[in-house]
Amino acid sequence: MTVTVVQPAQAQEVRWEGKVRASGELDDNPYRREGDGGEADGLMRYYGELELEAPVGVRGRVLGRMQHGGKVFFGERDADAFVSAGLLMASRWWDSGVALRVMGDVKDRSERVSLRDYTRGGTQVQLSYTGGPFQGRVGGGFRFFGFKPQPEVSSQGAVVQVGGALRARDDLLLDASWMRSWRGFEVAPLVLDATRTLDWGDGERRRDVFDVVRLGLTHRWWWIAELGYAYQRNRSNSYGQALNRHQAELELTVPGPWELFVSLRAEVQRTRYEDPVLIDETFVLDDENRNALGVALARRVGRRWEVEVRYHLYAQEFGVGESYRRQVAGVSLAYDFGSEE
Repeated sequence: MTVTVVQPAQAQEVRWEGKVRASGELDDNPYRREGDGGEADGLMRYYGELELEAPVGVRGRVLGRMQHGGKVFFGERDADAFVSAGLLMASRWWDSGVALRVMGDVKDRSERVSLRDYTRGGTQVQLSYTGGPFQGRVGGGFRFFGFKPQPEVSSQGAVVQVGGALRARDDLLLDASWMRSWRGFEVAPLVLDATRTLDWGDGERRRDVFDVVRLGLTHRWWWIAELGYAYQRNRSNSYGQALNRHQAELELTVPGPWELFVSLRAEVQRTRYEDPVLIDETFVLDDENRNALGVALARRVGRRWEVEVRYHLYAQEFGVGESYRRQVAGVSLAYDFGSEE
């Protein structure tokens, strides 16, 4: 979830902005199938976003954001999907450098064939301190995840997180964070008995503890480079759910000739399940647990328009699942609008 950091100097300004985008694409695996995949098909994709910020008193601010997007295939209509999201955040800051933020968000995904439909969101309170080149933050809240095709996979529970950022130089920012979430499920855990037979446990529910440690580095020169590493660990009382995952990300944006911008994003993941029998290692949502490579070429046209050509390749993450590949290529046109001229 991305939020805008509001500076005190902006306290008395009302700001609103939006974006609309439309694109034509070619997808060679519309249903995200493992193994051989599926037939390629063309599609139209659209996206809209509206954000509003307004002052509350002298040192307060409220922000609201709505997003909606969808994709409609020419032939494989059952693969059509639609996503809607909303965010509401209130913030208050003091001269000491302390800031308090309270936020809530929700996201819903729906498709014609409900294979990956979900609703997720939650609330969070965050306290931060900024002093010189350092910013520290601590927060907590409640998160839920509802998987529509299989309600037993749905979960909810508390979340806590701490983090800090250090501007080591004008062009170098370092960031580190840790998050823990407790996930409760409405299904009994799987247990392995003495005969090595899996069965549902009696008298309790599945409970997971999910930890994420992230390290990040951002370098701004005549390019913008972002390098990140994340370690994820899930501990569970249900057999086959404990895992360790390493994730590395690189994002690079470079200006080119004729006012072009070239962007590259690469993501590599390696997952190891602790139990010898894998249960749901192929459970993924919209390519979130995949190795990925994306390249985009964009150019501004005037002050409000942008044209972009992009290509994405998704492959199976290392350590789990069958072979998987998906390629998406397309061209899009976007228009920005808002109160800032």
